[in-house]
Amino acid sequence: MTTDETSSSAPRWAKQVDDYGKRCWHRERRPPRRWEYIWTIIWNIIFLYIVNKVPQWHLEFINGRYIVILWVLNANIAVHLGANLLMLILDMRWMRYLGKILMGAASFIMLMVLYYLNPFDFSQIPGWSWLDWFLPIFFIFGMVVSALSVLTNLWKLFFRWDR
Repeated sequence: MTTDETSSSAPRWAKQVDDYGKRCWHRERRPPRRWEYIWTIIWNIIFLYIVNKVPQWHLEFINGRYIVILWVLNANIAVHLGANLLMLILDMRWMRYLGKILMGAASFIMLMVLYYLNPFDFSQIPGWSWLDWFLPIFFIFGMVVSALSVLTNLWKLFFRWDR
Protein backbone atom coordinates (compact mmCIF):
# COMPACT_ATOMS: atom_id res chain seq x y z
CA MET A 1 0.00 0.00 0.00
CA THR A 2 1.28 3.43 -0.86
CA THR A 3 0.71 6.51 1.21
CA ASP A 4 -1.89 7.73 -1.29
CA GLU A 5 -3.94 4.58 -0.79
CA THR A 6 -3.64 4.88 3.00
CA SER A 7 -4.71 8.50 3.04
CA SER A 8 -7.70 7.84 0.79
CA SER A 9 -8.97 5.09 3.07
CA ALA A 10 -8.40 7.10 6.26
CA PRO A 11 -11.40 8.58 8.02
CA ARG A 12 -12.17 12.24 7.42
CA TRP A 13 -11.11 13.31 10.94
CA ALA A 14 -7.69 11.69 10.42
CA LYS A 15 -7.17 13.59 7.18
CA GLN A 16 -7.84 16.91 8.93
CA VAL A 17 -5.40 16.39 11.81
CA ASP A 18 -2.63 18.31 10.05
CA ASP A 19 -4.98 21.17 9.23
CA TYR A 20 -6.01 21.55 12.87
CA GLY A 21 -2.47 22.40 13.91
CA LYS A 22 -2.20 24.98 11.14
CA ARG A 23 -5.45 26.68 12.09
CA CYS A 24 -4.87 26.84 15.83
CA TRP A 25 -1.10 27.17 16.28
CA HIS A 26 -1.30 30.88 17.17
CA ARG A 27 -3.75 30.39 20.03
CA GLU A 28 -1.90 29.77 23.23
CA ARG A 29 -3.64 28.28 26.18
CA ARG A 30 -3.27 30.44 29.26
CA PRO A 31 -4.16 29.51 32.78
CA PRO A 32 -6.88 31.66 34.32
CA ARG A 33 -5.53 35.00 35.49
CA ARG A 34 -7.86 35.09 38.47
CA TRP A 35 -5.16 34.10 40.98
CA GLU A 36 -2.74 36.60 39.48
CA TYR A 37 -5.23 39.39 40.15
CA ILE A 38 -5.99 38.14 43.67
CA TRP A 39 -2.30 38.01 44.63
CA THR A 40 -1.69 41.44 43.17
CA ILE A 41 -4.60 42.85 45.19
CA ILE A 42 -3.25 41.24 48.39
CA TRP A 43 0.28 42.59 47.80
CA ASN A 44 -1.06 46.06 47.05
CA ILE A 45 -3.02 46.08 50.32
CA ILE A 46 0.14 45.06 52.20
CA PHE A 47 2.15 47.71 50.36
CA LEU A 48 -0.49 50.34 51.12
CA TYR A 49 -0.17 49.54 54.82
CA ILE A 50 3.66 49.73 54.70
CA VAL A 51 3.74 53.00 52.73
CA ASN A 52 1.47 54.67 55.27
CA LYS A 53 3.45 53.34 58.26
CA VAL A 54 6.86 54.58 57.05
CA PRO A 55 6.53 58.08 58.64
CA GLN A 56 5.99 56.47 62.05
CA TRP A 57 9.21 54.44 61.76
CA HIS A 58 11.44 57.56 61.70
CA LEU A 59 13.93 56.12 59.23
CA GLU A 60 16.99 58.32 58.88
CA PHE A 61 17.08 58.16 55.06
CA ILE A 62 13.49 59.45 54.68
CA ASN A 63 13.36 63.24 54.62
CA GLY A 64 10.43 65.61 55.19
CA ARG A 65 9.25 65.45 51.59
CA TYR A 66 7.91 61.94 52.11
CA ILE A 67 4.69 63.32 53.60
CA VAL A 68 4.29 65.50 50.49
CA ILE A 69 4.49 62.53 48.10
CA LEU A 70 2.47 60.14 50.26
CA TRP A 71 -0.74 61.08 48.46
CA VAL A 72 0.83 60.11 45.10
CA LEU A 73 1.95 56.75 46.47
CA ASN A 74 -1.54 56.11 47.88
CA ALA A 75 -3.19 57.17 44.61
CA ASN A 76 -0.91 54.86 42.62
CA ILE A 77 -1.70 51.91 44.88
CA ALA A 78 -5.43 52.75 44.71
CA VAL A 79 -5.31 52.75 40.89
CA HIS A 80 -3.53 49.38 40.92
CA LEU A 81 -6.05 47.97 43.40
CA GLY A 82 -9.03 49.24 41.40
CA ALA A 83 -7.68 48.06 38.05
CA ASN A 84 -6.87 44.59 39.37
CA LEU A 85 -10.28 44.36 41.01
CA LEU A 86 -11.99 45.30 37.74
CA MET A 87 -9.84 42.80 35.84
CA LEU A 88 -10.76 40.15 38.41
CA ILE A 89 -14.47 40.86 37.93
CA LEU A 90 -14.37 41.37 34.15
CA ASP A 91 -11.64 39.11 32.76
CA MET A 92 -11.94 40.39 29.22
CA ARG A 93 -9.22 41.33 26.78
CA TRP A 94 -10.18 45.00 26.51
CA MET A 95 -10.49 45.36 30.30
CA ARG A 96 -7.07 43.79 30.81
CA TYR A 97 -5.40 46.20 28.37
CA LEU A 98 -7.32 49.19 29.73
CA GLY A 99 -6.31 48.26 33.28
CA LYS A 100 -2.68 47.91 32.26
CA ILE A 101 -2.82 51.30 30.54
CA LEU A 102 -4.21 52.95 33.68
CA MET A 103 -1.68 51.22 35.94
CA GLY A 104 1.21 52.19 33.65
CA ALA A 105 0.09 55.82 33.54
CA ALA A 106 -0.28 55.93 37.33
CA SER A 107 3.18 54.41 37.76
CA PHE A 108 4.65 56.96 35.34
CA ILE A 109 3.14 59.86 37.31
CA MET A 110 4.29 58.40 40.63
CA LEU A 111 7.85 57.90 39.36
CA MET A 112 7.92 61.42 37.93
CA VAL A 113 6.89 62.88 41.31
CA LEU A 114 9.47 60.69 43.07
CA TYR A 115 12.12 61.91 40.63
CA TYR A 116 11.37 65.60 41.17
CA LEU A 117 10.68 65.54 44.92
CA ASN A 118 13.06 62.67 45.88
CA PRO A 119 12.11 61.96 49.51
CA PHE A 120 15.27 59.93 50.15
CA ASP A 121 18.60 61.15 51.55
CA PHE A 122 21.24 58.47 52.01
CA SER A 123 24.14 60.86 52.63
CA GLN A 124 23.96 60.38 56.41
CA ILE A 125 24.34 56.59 56.19
CA PRO A 126 27.99 55.54 55.70
CA GLY A 127 28.46 53.50 52.53
CA TRP A 128 24.98 54.19 51.17
CA SER A 129 25.56 57.60 49.56
CA TRP A 130 25.78 55.98 46.11
CA LEU A 131 21.99 55.55 46.28
CA ASP A 132 21.59 59.32 46.06
CA TRP A 133 22.76 59.29 42.45
CA PHE A 134 21.42 55.81 41.60
CA LEU A 135 17.76 56.40 42.56
CA PRO A 136 17.14 59.25 40.07
CA ILE A 137 18.53 57.03 37.29
CA PHE A 138 16.26 54.23 38.49
CA PHE A 139 13.26 56.59 38.48
CA ILE A 140 14.03 57.69 34.90
CA PHE A 141 14.38 54.07 33.80
CA GLY A 142 11.04 53.28 35.47
CA MET A 143 9.37 56.20 33.68
CA VAL A 144 10.64 54.94 30.32
CA VAL A 145 9.41 51.42 31.05
CA SER A 146 6.02 52.73 32.21
CA ALA A 147 5.62 54.89 29.10
CA LEU A 148 6.53 51.95 26.86
CA SER A 149 4.05 49.78 28.74
CA VAL A 150 1.27 52.31 28.15
CA LEU A 151 2.10 52.56 24.45
CA THR A 152 2.34 48.77 24.05
CA ASN A 153 -0.97 48.16 25.75
CA LEU A 154 -2.63 50.92 23.71
CA TRP A 155 -1.39 49.18 20.59
CA LYS A 156 -2.69 45.82 21.81
CA LEU A 157 -6.04 47.35 22.79
CA PHE A 158 -6.69 48.85 19.36
CA PHE A 159 -4.86 46.56 16.92
CA ARG A 160 -4.83 43.01 18.25
CA TRP A 161 -8.16 41.41 17.55
CA ASP A 162 -7.02 37.78 17.50
CA ARG A 163 -6.81 37.30 21.28
